[in-house]
Amino acid sequence: MRTLLLSLGCVLALSAQESPLPKPTAHHLAMKDQAGTWVAVAKMYMDPSKPPMVSKGTETNTLVSGGLWLKSEMRAELMGQTFEGHGLFGYDTHQNAHVGSWVDNGGTWMAVSKGTCTKDCREMTLFFEGYDEAGKPATFKEIHTQVDRDHRTAVMFVKGRDGAFVKIMEMEYTRAK
Repeated sequence: MRTLLLSLGCVLALSAQESPLPKPTAHHLAMKDQAGTWVAVAKMYMDPSKPPMVSKGTETNTLVSGGLWLKSEMRAELMGQTFEGHGLFGYDTHQNAHVGSWVDNGGTWMAVSKGTCTKDCREMTLFFEGYDEAGKPATFKEIHTQVDRDHRTAVMFVKGRDGAFVKIMEMEYTRAK
């Protein structure tokens, strides 16, 4: 009983002290330009011998949790159906890495990404494990570029059997006015 009371006393004492919340780092602040509503045009390279399939949609990004995370909501028309995706992205100071998660109605698996940035975090490279169109495990790479305040790009690659990454999608984003 004495241990329980001592533990409860410690918890109450700790909760009475102010616990400083983390402040956004330069990595977090770089996400600020991604916040807002974007018109997206995607080109998907399903068959190298054919032109890419083009899709249009809207992405809405919101800074959450004191600017530490960017919540992303995507809606698009894809092959006559509504595509819907949701992501959460940020910078993990413990891992010294950009991290994220993505789910959509195109699959039943969650992409959990990790990567780095360059050019004052205006270019970010992320990697994640997932599944290809045949349902086989695959490694993916994404390169996100903040061209300027009103324009962004994202290019996605899948790792081939030979170890080389092959482009499967590119997206151009323009800030909605």
